[in-house]
Amino acid sequence: MFKRIADKALKNIKDSENPSAAKKEFEVVFSDFIKPLIEGEVDEIEVEMKKTSLYITEVGEKSIEFRKNQGESKHSLSIATLKKMYDNGSNDIISGGLQHYYNPILELLLDKGKSNVVAVQRQNYVIIIDEINRANISRVFGELITLIEKDKRSHGKIPLTATLPSGDSFIVPSNLYIIGTMNTADKSIALLDIALRRRFQFIPMYPDSSSTSDKVVHDAIIMDTINKEIIDRKGHDFTIGHSYFMGDDYELKDSINNKVLPLLLEYFMNDYDEVKKICAAANLNVDGWPMQLVEND
Repeated sequence: MFKRIADKALKNIKDSENPSAAKKEFEVVFSDFIKPLIEGEVDEIEVEMKKTSLYITEVGEKSIEFRKNQGESKHSLSIATLKKMYDNGSNDIISGGLQHYYNPILELLLDKGKSNVVAVQRQNYVIIIDEINRANISRVFGELITLIEKDKRSHGKIPLTATLPSGDSFIVPSNLYIIGTMNTADKSIALLDIALRRRFQFIPMYPDSSSTSDKVVHDAIIMDTINKEIIDRKGHDFTIGHSYFMGDDYELKDSINNKVLPLLLEYFMNDYDEVKKICAAANLNVDGWPMQLVEND
């Protein structure tokens, strides 16, 4: 997935910088090209060559089957190879016998891909890795971790390209942003690799009890009071998120009993008295075991 998004982002940059070379996505053009055959409108698609024609008779997931103008034998071409040629804008991959069959199909696709193309504006692309600290970053990125540095990207000062096991070249485009999320209270679960820390900016996103037009936080005073008590005892990284106090079906009792109390008991290692003091500061009376909110009469 990382490569697919990176390829799209890189294409966007190249097309925005060189409008004359801009073309539609291969998948779009190829799908439109084979549509009559797939939908049964025709039995085969004729592709004209210099002196004769070839006839596409079947399209699979990975290959195109075709027959020559003469003879009954069938031959196949790789769709992945055709895509590489299309993306490159020319056939610099296949030479020899099959070249004569790839080239006319490629030329036809390029003509279709470049027709009615609107001007491309440079855009930003984003990959979000949720709870990035829970992954083995060295295994996730491997040797590619160097390529995500700003100066090693496609438009950096020293752009670097890697060759993947598939043989494809790979570079991280400058318009691709990688965002990782991490629950600060989970930092002890997987200490972040120093290599990762050097390549990312860290922006804290602490709980916010204020309500806006598209975010309603209920019982904000209770939330803020509990968080103040937590900060005094354990620090900012353990504060309770405002999502516990949001939702159309929000009820204070359910949130305290099913979300807040279990979390506090985990933070304070089932210290009943400590959790009770924290809740009391927010005018919440909790009692019993398992601890529950006792509503005042």
